[in-house]
Amino acid sequence: MKADTNQNTPLISLTDYNKLANNLVLDLKRLRSFSEKLNIQQSLTSIDEVLEKIENKTFWVAVVGEFKRGKSTFINALLGQEILPSDIEPCSATINRVTYSLNSYVEVEFKDGRKERVEIDKLSEYVTKLTPEAEATAANVKEAVVYYPAPYCRNNVDIIDTPGLNDDPSMTGVTLSVLPKVDAAILVIMAQSPVSEVERDFLENKLLTNDLGRVIFVVTGIDRCNRPGDADKVIASVEKRINEYVLKRADEQWGQDSAEYEVYRKKIGKPKVFGLSAYQALEAKDNNDDELLAKSRFQEFEKALEQFLARERGAIELQVPLNRVIASAGEILSTINIQENALKMKLEDFEKTYETSIQEISELRRRKKEEMQLIDRAAENVRYNVRPLLNKLEEELKQTAIQVIDSTTITAKEVSNKKALTEKLGRKVSNSLQNTGQKLADKIQTEIQKGLAEEIDRLQDFANSVVTVLNRIEMQFVDVEADAKRKRSAGGEAVAAALAVFTGFGGIWAGFRIAGVKGAAVGAVGSFGTAFGAGMLAASIGLPITWPALVAIGVVSIFTGGWLTRLVFGGEQVEAFKENYKAAILQEIEKQMKSNPINQKVEDHISASFDHLKQTLSQEVEALLDNTQNTLTELNQKRQRNEALTEAEQKELDEMRAETERILGSAQRRSQELVEIMSV
Repeated sequence: MKADTNQNTPLISLTDYNKLANNLVLDLKRLRSFSEKLNIQQSLTSIDEVLEKIENKTFWVAVVGEFKRGKSTFINALLGQEILPSDIEPCSATINRVTYSLNSYVEVEFKDGRKERVEIDKLSEYVTKLTPEAEATAANVKEAVVYYPAPYCRNNVDIIDTPGLNDDPSMTGVTLSVLPKVDAAILVIMAQSPVSEVERDFLENKLLTNDLGRVIFVVTGIDRCNRPGDADKVIASVEKRINEYVLKRADEQWGQDSAEYEVYRKKIGKPKVFGLSAYQALEAKDNNDDELLAKSRFQEFEKALEQFLARERGAIELQVPLNRVIASAGEILSTINIQENALKMKLEDFEKTYETSIQEISELRRRKKEEMQLIDRAAENVRYNVRPLLNKLEEELKQTAIQVIDSTTITAKEVSNKKALTEKLGRKVSNSLQNTGQKLADKIQTEIQKGLAEEIDRLQDFANSVVTVLNRIEMQFVDVEADAKRKRSAGGEAVAAALAVFTGFGGIWAGFRIAGVKGAAVGAVGSFGTAFGAGMLAASIGLPITWPALVAIGVVSIFTGGWLTRLVFGGEQVEAFKENYKAAILQEIEKQMKSNPINQKVEDHISASFDHLKQTLSQEVEALLDNTQNTLTELNQKRQRNEALTEAEQKELDEMRAETERILGSAQRRSQELVEIMSV
């Protein structure tokens, strides 16, 4: 059956995304069948890897916010039924993930690795703080996965409920650890108390700059606004304040006069802020009340979320299978061209061309080894640039702690209750240390992304060499007069698309044709600091598109465990208390830095990033070279036996060519459309 990839799919919903993904799966399976028949063995592994990735893709949407902001009610409204426990008191104490299933049940995963299956109506006993028993159980739970036939999750969307941001430091740490792994984060803000100090701190300090492009802001509770127009005023105010925070972060990282700041400002643009009533939406869905649902403004948000996932996350994800379709189609067409014409050549001409081709392939392999060494050198340069940042981390943390303690006003009365005072100071110091660590993580990740982008840019020359050599080999076997049209449009573009897998963000070959190789590569470098550029860069070398934010976890997680609030020491007077507390904090920072090898974690992150680049480069180039060499070797053996194509074999090759050209043309158009979508 032919995949209907010619039909125009605007990619504005998850249904569109899934339709295109399914069509790509059909095309990839068709190309896999052709590759098997033509004995293009190296392509089979690459196709299988992409098929597994696209067939198992799930979008993760996290809901975050200060406690008592109605997160669980909002999620229940999104799901259409009251599935998660909610209460007027702080409720969620663990990560709750809702995923689609025809059967309703909960699987609780404990921190010791145990898993327990429970009924949905028992969920509150495992993941809440509603009773002392539930809170004790929740402390040992890693995650609760709720399997439910929720319509919104049917399109491969998992909804993640997180603990409150300021409930306690450990819960905040749990929430922050999830953010780098999700496709979108929804920050729930209450209309009656918009953008609190905790929410402002979360925006300014807890999120990496790269995360901001994935945040959607929801102002809930608009049904409680007293007068007509109040809701819109609140939404406008929230939007204005968020925009100020977002641009402040960009200014701190790059400076307003930098090109990166301008690219970031345009890409992030207007914050995505939606006012709605989750309570009304849930009531409306429960009672099939269309009028109340419209009044809740919930549908506008749902459509926007779908479009965001499909266009700004799905478009990046789809570039990998699209590139594989284009690459594999090119390999197939090239193999068909060589097979058809090699058996028609004079034996003397064939042998001469064969020897020359094998030598050129060997030369490319030699150069590939050199490129691997240059990538290692680039990784070492990034380590060199990052080390000064890491070396001054401990001193910066100590200075931050000292400044917070010295600037905090403490009364003699407060000193008499050391436990409460320690908790108060501990929270302030912890937040400041997290902020310092977060800013450092921003700088480190920027250096990594810059190094990767520059290396990808440098690899364009090698990519062009591979394209040129393989295209020249193919052309030597194509009869000029009989196949003039084919010679002009043979596998060159498709071979280049295969190399786009490691030389830049998916669909880049289409960008080459429009802006030129250098222009497309410079565009990648110019956008490395943006949320979109970082995701594209990661996806281009086989990393998850959320990879850029992961380095922050190791840096910041040290300061979210609550240890700062549990320090014990003496000192009855204010100044004595401060000095003793300061000494204890500085000693604890030294201890934490020794027990948490941040330097090694960052080194590992750098190594993993560049190793992925090397792995992708090696895999794609070796596949192309092996496929070409194996085809030539097989043809050489046939020529020695004086074999020729039978009529049936020629007919089969013609059919494969026609179908492959159709698939290739469709994929090239799709790739260009997605590039245009993400260029907006």
